[in-house]
Amino acid sequence: MGKILMLMSHQLTVLLPNALNPIDCYVAEHPEMLVSPEAEEVFFNDEYPIFAAKHLMCAAAETGIPTNKIKHYFGTAAYEVAKLLLAQGHLNKGRNGLWAKGYPHKDVNFRGGLSQTTIKLVDAESGEELEEISEDIAHREVHPQAIYKRQDTNGQMLTYQCISLDLNSKQAILKQTADSSLFTVAITESETSSLTVLTDPVKLPLLFSQVIEVDDCQEYLTLALSFGEVKHITSGYSLMTQMYEQTCLNKRCLNYKEPLPKERRCPLCSKLTRKAVVVKTLSEEKFEQPFRTQFSAPMVKVAINSSAREYLQHNALETRTNLTRSGEPIPPGYQQLWEYSSTLIAIHSFGHQIMRALQLVARIDPKQVNFTVVKELGENNNYTGYFYDTSDGGNGAAEAVFKHLPKLASAARAIARDCNCDTGCAKCLIQHGCPDGNTALLKQMGLLLLDAIATPDV
Repeated sequence: MGKILMLMSHQLTVLLPNALNPIDCYVAEHPEMLVSPEAEEVFFNDEYPIFAAKHLMCAAAETGIPTNKIKHYFGTAAYEVAKLLLAQGHLNKGRNGLWAKGYPHKDVNFRGGLSQTTIKLVDAESGEELEEISEDIAHREVHPQAIYKRQDTNGQMLTYQCISLDLNSKQAILKQTADSSLFTVAITESETSSLTVLTDPVKLPLLFSQVIEVDDCQEYLTLALSFGEVKHITSGYSLMTQMYEQTCLNKRCLNYKEPLPKERRCPLCSKLTRKAVVVKTLSEEKFEQPFRTQFSAPMVKVAINSSAREYLQHNALETRTNLTRSGEPIPPGYQQLWEYSSTLIAIHSFGHQIMRALQLVARIDPKQVNFTVVKELGENNNYTGYFYDTSDGGNGAAEAVFKHLPKLASAARAIARDCNCDTGCAKCLIQHGCPDGNTALLKQMGLLLLDAIATPDV
């Protein structure tokens, strides 16, 4: 939060950073940003068609709108939007101008989120309200029996278990428990589909090597802006545990990622065992009634071509080889390279890192946008990412990604490199409410794409 105090003829700006906000932490460590001579930029389109339609509907229902004042009050784009609303029967035309029935204000939410519905997280013992999250995130994060972790005001990580989630009273009751190796993962099926293309795709060269000229670059990333549909169905959850133990890292072996305490070699394949994080599923539970979320909004598809995928695969293979030859235990974050496709890790990490930069560069609330990765049909190692607005109908966040990706990549690179973690943490990579459960993430793989896209002058 910021506060301005008046001292004589001068102004004093005081920043009181929120320890739980990664961007606040970044600015606190770079105070020169507060006194930089360059003015900040805010990407806000007050004539965005979705916003214009909501403004028109509310004004028409309240006082009516003289037809000769549409452009004056709502901008040049509003006239075409009004014509469309008339054709669809949402607006009516009378002697004094445009009018509308009902109370359209209830469908307006400029703070992001699928609707104005949020869930309050309440401590079972004290009755204190811990925080508030959107309903769609609550489906995945605080379903009944979910293990939920959050930081207190001192930065200490606390562990809770959800006793109940009541969508009618908009409350989730959480009971604090002792920290343990147990955690839950929601079983969620996500589907993202493009319905209408909004503009021509844009190709950005990926300069993985500084000696390659743009014209000679064979690797590129494609951005496509469209209007589409997003579905999330959470049908249950898995109760899991993790341990740091000797194990076999041979994917073809039946002992792969199985605990092999005190075994120097795998009893089945004779490969040397290594210490690594071993994750075990203890049980799976299904909900009687799945939680469903469905909405339509603008989205940006992010895809890389086959040459770029080959580069990422080679980089991941070289990293795995070096780690194996070192003889040292595999660092927990790098185990992702044995678990998931290099393309999946890179695109997923890149998407999370860009979302961090959106808050810093475009002043977009993190709740207004999300990111998911889907596997393309028919291709073994081809994954694509989708940035999408979390407001039904849209809010302009995805469009900001489409228009300003190089600048966002520069800021995201600075945030990631500035963080003192090894492979990614809540400050630079982990995203609250990630539809993919924050799996397949590695800071270094995302940085490969950020470095290749970022503007060279930063």
